[in-house]
Formats: sequence, structure tokens, C-alpha cells
Amino acid sequence: MKTQMEDHFLINILDDLTNQNQGANVRRCIAEQGIAFDWHYFIRNMSAEGVSFLFFYYIKQFHLQDLLPAGVYDMLSSAYYTNLKRNMHVCTVLKPVFDKLNEQQIPFIVLKGIALAELVYPGFAMRSMSDADILVKKKDMCMLDACLSALGYTSRDSSVEQALSNPVGYLASLDYQKSDGSFPNLHIHWHPVNTSVPAFMFAGRIDLDRLWEMAIHTEVASAKVRILCPEHQVIYLCEHALRINHSFDRLILIFDIYYVITSCKHEIKWDVIIEEARRFNLSKIVFISLSVVKHYTSATISEEIMQRLYSADLTSCEKYFLNLQFKNRRFRGSSILIYLAMNEGFIEKCRFLLRTFSPPRQILMQRQYVKDGKFKIAYYFLRFREVLSHPFRICRCQYKS
Repeated sequence: MKTQMEDHFLINILDDLTNQNQGANVRRCIAEQGIAFDWHYFIRNMSAEGVSFLFFYYIKQFHLQDLLPAGVYDMLSSAYYTNLKRNMHVCTVLKPVFDKLNEQQIPFIVLKGIALAELVYPGFAMRSMSDADILVKKKDMCMLDACLSALGYTSRDSSVEQALSNPVGYLASLDYQKSDGSFPNLHIHWHPVNTSVPAFMFAGRIDLDRLWEMAIHTEVASAKVRILCPEHQVIYLCEHALRINHSFDRLILIFDIYYVITSCKHEIKWDVIIEEARRFNLSKIVFISLSVVKHYTSATISEEIMQRLYSADLTSCEKYFLNLQFKNRRFRGSSILIYLAMNEGFIEKCRFLLRTFSPPRQILMQRQYVKDGKFKIAYYFLRFREVLSHPFRICRCQYKS
């Protein structure tokens, strides 16, 4: 099937493109296989996976423009430089926000997005972003809310008072937007684990004080900021990619981890990653995530490190999840298999499923962006439909295989 051929080619070509020694192999593959391509499908697929800018960057680096059909390179180039302008605009918008937080002496850590684009990826425009993720201390949320209000931002999904009462292991963030709706939104977190699916198996084990103590002072958007240390960055991105609403459904989640590992290869202390992952009860999640990253990229992580991360046998659910991933069947919701396996015993699994289908009311209301209003029973029906769609997709994959 043509689309399967192109999907397979995308996986292989990105692995080769990110390896500087594979220029000749890339040229040969594009020349031989690109003739039969539906390039418009290929570009749409890359965009959906979040890697079209990454692909263009290396095509330009390897001087492979001549191998692309007429108009395809121009299309990719136009999108890339549009994203460059977009990212520069994000920096322009974020600088006064960061400066204001510094002025008010509100500590903050910049997560993902703009920090990865500016500090980790080889090219600033290689990664796009939908909003700006910022981690603050829970005790500073009221002060931060007032600070952002003075800058014209308002929380859209809930109030500070309501959101701060959310149980640990559920949503731990607020979505702020300017009154004129301008980009980007600010996604303010007070805990790195932020999900509507209960993550009580590990969320309460994460030592927030350690994140802040080990955070690195640097500059992003020409402002003084903190970012997670490389070790916590890897752990955080692994947990983020395996959240049920992600489940490595886009290749960009894989390359976020890949570029942190490769760009910080001389700074990363793997002993610290292993120790911290165990401390946070995330060693299995980090192991599974890194297994996926190793499969799709040229990331070099020794078997010794992988064994030290997690040496026990995986459950049948976890093995099946990895089997789906290795067959390029990456879809949102599939990591519910991982979460289910982390709850040991029949009673704990039932407890997890009950909480998944029926989270606290304020969580459902925040998911529906009901900031001011009454709870509706329809929110539970929407939740049931959403959760039931996950096993349905898993069963459909099993049937197709």
C-alpha cells in the first residue's frame, strides 16, 4: 500500500538524516524511492507527526534539494521560514512575561517548546509549539495569576482557587490567554505531571524540591530563566510522551527526547537518571520510552543502562504496547496499557479504571473549559466515550494484525 511505503520511508529517512554520516545513503534512498511517492501525502504526514521542519532542515544541510519534485522544496521552505518567524514572535511575546516574573521574584522553569527549540534542536525553526509551558511553585500561583493579569492574560479553563484543589496525579495546570486571543497561550504548571487520567502511581513520588534544586539557570527568549537539568529533562519528556493523551502518537515526541540525549551527551549523568527515575517511580516509564526512542533513532543508550533502569520482565500489556510502537502503530490512548500494568493486583486495576472513567467533577469541568458554570451530567458521557475509544483502537490494531 502506497501510504505504508511512505510512512516506512519517513521513519527510515529521519533516522538517516539525523546521522551526519548517512548523507550518501539519504541521497540514494530519496533518488530510488521518491519517484513513486505521493509527496503531498508525505508532507501532510510529516506535518501531522510534527517533523516536517526537521526534514527540511536536514535536506538543506545535506544539499538534497535537487532530489525533490518541483514545488515540494519550495513548499517545505515556505513552511519552515514561516515557523521561524512564528518562533521569533513567540520569543518577542515571552520576553516581557519572563522579565515580569523575574522582577516579581517568582521562580519559574521553562518546559519543552521554546526551550527545546532554542537550546536543544540544531535549528531554532526545527520545532514548532502550540503554547508556552512554564513550571512554577504551587505557593506562587496566586501571585503569578495577578502578575499575568497585569500583562493582559486570563486563565481560560478554571480559576486558580478551583484548580489548586485538584488532587495530585490529575490536572496541575492552568491555560492562560490574552484577551485579544493572540499567540502563544501560557500553560502554567505547578507539578510536572498534568493529566486527566489518574497518575497517582507516580505523581506523588516526584520530589519537586529536587527539580528546583537541580534546575539550570540559562537564557531563553533573551531573558533569564531556569530549565530542567538534562537528567530531569529526559525523565520528564519520557513521562510526557507516555501520557495516555500522547502515547508517542507523534514522532516529534521521540525526537524531543533524542535531541536532549544527543545535545547533552557530554553533560548527562546516566547514573543520576537511573537514581531519579527510581526515586520518582518512573524507571519503567523511562525504560519503555527510551526503548521506543532507540527503535526509531540512532540514539546510543547502552544495554547496561537499560538493564539498570528496569531489569524485571515486562507485563503482557507492556510488551504489547511496545510491539505496537515497533510496528509504527502509534496512536493516542495506547499507553493506557502501561498505566494499567503499573497498578498491580485486581483491586488496584479496578480502582484505576474507576478513576479513569470517573475523575473528580472539577477535572471534567476543567477539561471542558467550564470556568464559570454548573456541572453537567453530559460531561461523564463525553468522558466515557473518550476513554472507551482507547481500547477500541487497541482492539482494532489487534484485529488488523
